Amino acid sequence: MHFKKSKAVVAAILTAAMAANALTATISASAAGTRTKAEAFGDSTYAERFLSLYDDVVTNGQANGYLSQNTNGGDSFGIPFHAVEEVIIEAPDYGHETTSEAMSYLVWVAAMRDNIAKNHAGDVSTGNVQYTGDLAKAWKTLEAMVPTVQDNFWTAGQVSAQYCGEYDTPDQCPSAWAGEADKTASNPIYGYFTSAYSGDKGLYLLHWLADVENWYGYGQGTNFTFINTFQRGEQESCWETVPHPCVDEKKYGNSQRGLKGIFNRDENVTPQYAYTNAPDAEDRAIQGVYDANMWGVGDSNVTTLAGKMGDELRNNMYDKYYRTIGTSNNVNSWQNGSEANCAHYLMNWYTSWGGALSSSGQNWCWQIGCSHCHEFYQNPLAAYALIQEDGLKGAMKAQGAVEDYKTSLERQVEFYLWLQSANGPIAGGATNSYKGRYEAYPSGASTFNGMMYIEHPVYADPGSNHWIGNQVWAVQRLAELYYWASKNDTTGVKPGGMPLTAALEQILDKWVVWFVNNTALTSDGDYCIPASLNWSGQPDNWSGSATANSGLTCEITAYGNADFGCVASLANTLIYYAKTKGVTASDIAGFDETKVGGSYSGGMAGITGAGTTTYSVGDKDVPAAGLYLAQQLLDRVWEIGRDDIGLTRTDHNGSLARMFSQSVFVPTNYSGTMPNGDKIENGATFLSLRTMYEGNFGNKEGVKTTQEALDLVQKLHAAYDADVAAGAHWADRDQLSASSSDGGAALGEFKNVASIDLQYHRFWHAGDALMALGTMAELYPDIKPTSENDTPEVPTDALYGDVDCNGVVDIVDVLTLNQYLTGIAEYLTPNGEKEAQGKINANVDLDDKIDDADAMNILKSLVKLVSLPVQK
Repeated sequence: MHFKKSKAVVAAILTAAMAANALTATISASAAGTRTKAEAFGDSTYAERFLSLYDDVVTNGQANGYLSQNTNGGDSFGIPFHAVEEVIIEAPDYGHETTSEAMSYLVWVAAMRDNIAKNHAGDVSTGNVQYTGDLAKAWKTLEAMVPTVQDNFWTAGQVSAQYCGEYDTPDQCPSAWAGEADKTASNPIYGYFTSAYSGDKGLYLLHWLADVENWYGYGQGTNFTFINTFQRGEQESCWETVPHPCVDEKKYGNSQRGLKGIFNRDENVTPQYAYTNAPDAEDRAIQGVYDANMWGVGDSNVTTLAGKMGDELRNNMYDKYYRTIGTSNNVNSWQNGSEANCAHYLMNWYTSWGGALSSSGQNWCWQIGCSHCHEFYQNPLAAYALIQEDGLKGAMKAQGAVEDYKTSLERQVEFYLWLQSANGPIAGGATNSYKGRYEAYPSGASTFNGMMYIEHPVYADPGSNHWIGNQVWAVQRLAELYYWASKNDTTGVKPGGMPLTAALEQILDKWVVWFVNNTALTSDGDYCIPASLNWSGQPDNWSGSATANSGLTCEITAYGNADFGCVASLANTLIYYAKTKGVTASDIAGFDETKVGGSYSGGMAGITGAGTTTYSVGDKDVPAAGLYLAQQLLDRVWEIGRDDIGLTRTDHNGSLARMFSQSVFVPTNYSGTMPNGDKIENGATFLSLRTMYEGNFGNKEGVKTTQEALDLVQKLHAAYDADVAAGAHWADRDQLSASSSDGGAALGEFKNVASIDLQYHRFWHAGDALMALGTMAELYPDIKPTSENDTPEVPTDALYGDVDCNGVVDIVDVLTLNQYLTGIAEYLTPNGEKEAQGKINANVDLDDKIDDADAMNILKSLVKLVSLPVQK
């Protein structure tokens, strides 16, 4: 059964009920399922739901807080924020920063919007659907992330890469660099791009992070400003970074050393610029352009630009210091310059580049690749698009592009074959530089073409491959590639010696079974998915073909239901998989909650009625079960999470305790100031470098923190203080990873912080939800969202009216339901422990929704006017 919370504010039920309000405990409010506005395009089809959500997030994104008033000029959208809310610390350390990730989602959803408007308007019965060519507008917006300050980079003749090792903890940098070998490499393909795109002024790639309205104050006024954070190795979490401008003119920080002086040994730092990309973003944008072309809504100018971007993204196929793959494990034996065979042909974590500002009078430039490759940064669909689709292929002008991407496509799919665990999910990745210092591999380490297996590439606080998003993002691309390649693959690649579609099918068959078995649907309309994984063992050595990897397994360590982006991406994956397998809409008739989730054992509060069916690889019903699961996840997210500006669900995050306790290493020989006057010195903390979170703006330029955000920080701080008073502490545990057993236990002590209700509207969450809704509309237009008017089920174990599940129907049940409907209470039952049953008991008129009519009928039953349940 599916339930919706009331969409209107409920009036006082009766004077007696309201007078007794003090008898019940106040429970924190939730904004979930509270939409009061009419849907702009309706919600009876998936095309309508896509357009209605897009109307909230993009068309009216500035009014609803997703997009800034700042644009990229011309015909562009407002710059998307990471989230509507400001107090959110993830990879960005402030919600109104933006990322190349957010920009790529804007391109992707705009492509889908053009598709729905042009090709599926007949599935929309509400509103006036206009084809507006949003793809070009989105790409123009994305170009804000292409740096314009790249002085001399395109005319330098060559770019150097001076060796600096990566170290285990941030406090080793930069002092450890003093004793290193003096080695310098160079990018072997730099000249390909300066020759092919001689009219440009620098790389056409996306820097990953920007301060949209100059909250830090490094820029001018409220202008968009490039910033960066991570610099110092795998243990430098977001909580331990020093935010700094990408264009460092030494206006802030230290007058001699700027901000860069924190990260290098120079006593007098040259004014300079530096940028870093995250190639999954460029690849997602290319994926969106390819999709648009396949749907017949492409834009030739955008295709040309996307092809150029893909061409230059080959910078991400190279080792950090351009060392030969698999053999460069002694820095002292190097010769300067690049070595042969230094491309791994995977998508690495980044390429970084920079140089001296022209105003400095100097003319040096540099660029590095990255030795570490993570499974979830791969996008073989983008590689496929760049060699399969004529427009994109023809736009790559530099030497060797098509050949490199053909190799990369095969290599990336083989990477997934190598990393797939015995269970089904995909393990972490590989490196060509053990510990980031080219040390000798440990004995017995598994390798892929000479690169060593790494459980959590690049970052260890928390470990980079725990999060379930790594699974669903990565495999969505594989499932979509499976769909497109099954139609017309002319690439001729043979990953692991198999045809491309056979290799993809092998990965997907195993992965989908695991998710179908481990994702639970509940009888009250809720769900939970695996949220975090731990890993054991390692893959077999890659020898050119896939093995069962019996020694590599994963374990679910947490389930969740608030990460709507991951839920939607899982649904998207399952839809593409089912369509390619030939599943039709009629094939899911007769499926119910018991047909999925048979392996669920998470014990999440409120989960009842989890499935009983488990599947094995090759079972004929798996693709249909996957499609049924996808539909149910989309419908349940919509009903649970729809509010007046998008989708959200109350969440909690105990790690926010680190906002008030985490130290940030600053060398003892460095002292400087942030634009607002915050001191940058040894002994700094996350918050001492960001006191704008507490309302300290000094004389800085730029936007100020809103009062709503300031109030939340104050609330979190009070909760933190209460936890510390009760014995919780993190300050002396700074070297711990949040995902280690000790680190997790330490953060688990902050129970008051973890109890604070958080409502987030992340832009990428909306992006994944939009893409999943659009994919269902595109591939299964005959499937409609589950109707609210389905024949109601009558549970045999219900005690109707017993809203709080204490075994008695009384006035407290009326009051509890009233508080829940008005948003005062988050749960019907104490702490939500019996929430599923409480919702069943509250639906006394059996209309599949809980509203004021139920409250009135419970009250009437207490004075013997009606009997429960009330049949309409």
